[in-house]
Parts: sequence; structure tokens; C-alpha cells
Amino acid sequence: MESVGELLRREREAQGKSIEDVAKVTRMSAQTLTAIEEDRFGALPAPVYVKGHLRTYARFLGLDEDEIIQRYMRSTQQHEPTELDEWDAVELELHEEERHATRRNAWIAVAVVAAGLILFFGPRLWSHRSPSSTVGGGDVPVVTEPSREAASEDTMIEWHRLELMAVAKERTWVRVSVDGTPVSDLTLEPGDRRRWEADESFELDVGNGGALELYLDGEYLGTAGTGRRLVEGLVVTEAGMSQ
Repeated sequence: MESVGELLRREREAQGKSIEDVAKVTRMSAQTLTAIEEDRFGALPAPVYVKGHLRTYARFLGLDEDEIIQRYMRSTQQHEPTELDEWDAVELELHEEERHATRRNAWIAVAVVAAGLILFFGPRLWSHRSPSSTVGGGDVPVVTEPSREAASEDTMIEWHRLELMAVAKERTWVRVSVDGTPVSDLTLEPGDRRRWEADESFELDVGNGGALELYLDGEYLGTAGTGRRLVEGLVVTEAGMSQ
């Protein structure tokens, strides 16, 4: 029987489309599309992401999404869960420990940076003090305090961390990287909320783009995407969202 990857490649070629054409519209990477067509599903993330990619690819080609998923399940000897994506909860459990470890490492990194700033700026602050002098020939030292302008210049260090909040309107999986480091890989149920903090940026992959509302520092940005389409490489910075 023709494999799911062979079927997708044959249909793409029959429609006269290249891998780049598909990548441009679906926003999946060329590497992901090539792995799918070569049935190298082990090179992709967890099965929940593979199914999302397959549905997006099938929809682009005008194929029956459910048939493509069933063919994939048969080829990998998986069984359709009795409840909708029941095994997604297992995927979440497997990633929880890694997520907590990453969070601990992030706090350690913040502590190291803070210590470095104290070591760097501390001597500069003390250097503004003038040498001791005496009053009336006595031994009472007189210390000249730094000017308000000098103290303000050296001591006011603005460190504003971005806070991203995601609110699920429908069931969806989401993968989040903070400042380039993967931190979350989970499935959200309707009403679930999650928060992350970053120094510069967040990057998200969302299985059901229209189901995830995003807020940056309390301000509503919009949904991650439209409809139930897969969204990959959504970047959120202080300037807003971009892809």
C-alpha cells in the first residue's frame, strides 16, 4: 500500500507544486515537509504535532484529512484513542519535568546576571566618593556624596521582563520557546491559562491558531492564528506579533 508520505508527494507533484510552494502557504518548514514525504516521522516532534502537520498538508492539497490521519496511524501501528487525542495528556506529563527543570535553570541564570551587575556597577558607585579630608585639623573624615545626576546615571538600571499570557478558547496544543530556549510543550483545554516571562522574545507553535488568545503585559494582542489552522514560528516581542 502507498505510504502516507508517498501519497502526499504524489499529489503535490500532480498539482505541479514544489516543497517551497507548500511551505510558503502552510508556514511549515521545508525540512518538516520533506520528513513527512519520506515517512521519517521519528525526525518530527511528538505524534500530536505530526497529526497537526498532516492535517495542514492534507487540507492544502485538498485531500481527506481523516483518511490521511488513519493511514498514518496504520503505518505507525497506532490505534485511534477512545477519546479525542487521549494520549495528549501523556505527552504533557512527559514534558512537565523538563519544563520545571528549564524554569529552575532560568532563575539560576537570572541570579548569575544580577550578581554580575552588582560586581560591575558596585565599584563604579564607590569610585564617586572623594578622598577623606579633615575638619579643623581633626580626624573626623568628610565624605563628599556623589551628585544626584551621577548617582542616577549609574544606579538606575531598567530591567523590564515581558510577560506573555495565553488563554485557550478551544482545545489546542502549544509549544513555547523563551528567548530561544524551549520551555513548554503542552495541550490546553478551553479556559486554561498559561504565563511565561522573557527578556526579549517568545516563539510559539500552535495546533489550533484561532483557539489561543495572547496577551502581552496585560494587553490583548489577538489570536495566534485564524480558524483551526496550524501556526508555526509565531514570534512575540515588545513590538507585537510577527511571523
